[in-house]
Order: sequence, then C-alpha cells, then structure tokens
Amino acid sequence: MFKSISNGMNGAMGQFQMMQRLMADENFKAFISHPKVQEVFRDPEFKEVAKFQDFGKIAANPKFTALMGDPELAALMAKIDPRKFMQG
Repeated sequence: MFKSISNGMNGAMGQFQMMQRLMADENFKAFISHPKVQEVFRDPEFKEVAKFQDFGKIAANPKFTALMGDPELAALMAKIDPRKFMQG
C-alpha cells in the first residue's frame, strides 16, 4: 500500500518537474501563448475533454485536430524537443 502511494507521489512529482521544464522552454511558451492555441484552451468543450487527460480523446477533438493541421503551429511545435522534458 505504501509503495503505491509513494509511486503516485513520485509520478506526481515527475509530472510537476516536467511541467516546470516545459514552462521554462521558450519554444513551448511561444506555442502555448499563440492566439489559436489559447482560443482552443478557452473552449468549454475542449476543457471538459482535457481535464481527464485522456490523450486519445484530446487528439480526436476536432478543434485540437485543426490546431495540429495548422502549418504555423506545426512549425512552432517542431521546435519543441520532447526529450528535454522527459529527462529525470
């Protein structure tokens, strides 16, 4: 029981650390602050899907799909190196 609690805390800490690294990255900040991204994040329907962190449902959301197809946003995303955020 204590091991699962500890693993959960370690997982939460890892996610927190990853978010800190993301928020410090200039490329991620440029992407996340883009007006088109902000518009989707403010959408009540998208918020509802995103709060469960079900990435399959997020990816299937039409507004998110449209974002991913936007060449300007794709160029911003290409600058983000996910390996930097997965490090321990």
